[in-house]
Amino acid sequence: MSVATRIAMVLSLAAALADECAPAWAAQPYEGFWASTKKDCRDQDSANRMSIEGGNRLYWYETRCRAGEITADGKQSWKMRLACEGEGEKFRSTPRVSIAADGRLVMQNGPVGQAKHQTYVRCEIARKR
Repeated sequence: MSVATRIAMVLSLAAALADECAPAWAAQPYEGFWASTKKDCRDQDSANRMSIEGGNRLYWYETRCRAGEITADGKQSWKMRLACEGEGEKFRSTPRVSIAADGRLVMQNGPVGQAKHQTYVRCEIARKR
């Protein structure tokens, strides 16, 4: 077997493995900075902003959650089991997160807010935590 053939085989195997592993490394569609309105996106102190980072960490103004389990619930929908902490209390939440056709993030049964149904727009400017 020639050196060129061996190199081609190694590169083919590497490409195949990369395809198998890519989804685990790729950012999830729900990751990023979100707010109730574009105006809230620009207000760094807004209680109506949130971020989803690393695929499993959710942050609001005074609440932080970590998803211990995320399962697909449709093409652009996920169910999450969250362990949360906010305002000195620890609690659990089981929201359903989805990306609507217009690109908005919809959260049903979320851990924050008075409503059981929140809708967020994607913020253009990310804020470091």
